[in-house]
Amino acid sequence: MEQQSPVDITGYVSGGEVTLSFEYCGQADHLANTGESVKVNYEDAGGIVVDGRSYQVAEAHSHNPSEHTIEGERFAMELHLVHTDQSGGIAVVGVLFREGDPNPAIQAIIDSAPGEVGASSPASGMAAADFLPEGRSYYSYIGSLTTPPYTEGVRWQVMAEALEVSAEQVTQLAALTGGGTNSRPLQPLNGRQITARGVR
Repeated sequence: MEQQSPVDITGYVSGGEVTLSFEYCGQADHLANTGESVKVNYEDAGGIVVDGRSYQVAEAHSHNPSEHTIEGERFAMELHLVHTDQSGGIAVVGVLFREGDPNPAIQAIIDSAPGEVGASSPASGMAAADFLPEGRSYYSYIGSLTTPPYTEGVRWQVMAEALEVSAEQVTQLAALTGGGTNSRPLQPLNGRQITARGVR
């Protein structure tokens, strides 16, 4: 287990221009309360292309506080858009949120989420693109899932531009799954390289 996530994003090298494109379409299918997080599930909602390889979006969920840090800075929340390809490969887009104004996309999750652990509810809207910042710069590295079974070989893209979320929204989202935090501690890089794409 040498390639675990999350990591502190530091010491990165410039990888030139952005090679990640978003091709999301459609809306969320349903929401599920797993007890660890509220998952926004997608079916046939498009996906991303990373270095010419296509991945379909499967779900979105959040962690509070953020799991990744940038130069040691931790954020109020982090949203993960999880994608898979036809061969079972996994690519995750991480979006960081700093405390500030309420976020309408996060509010949509709170308003529609099932309050009971193990329950699901229909989704209204919540396109995957709603959770993205305007900027397309990102940091990439090879890591793992941050929840069991901590599968390695995951292609991570952590967006460089942070969005805003209110402290109340973070608390409300956490309360749906019993409150508290749900973030994994930072893991050692173990010599892995982090590449910055489009980051000025």
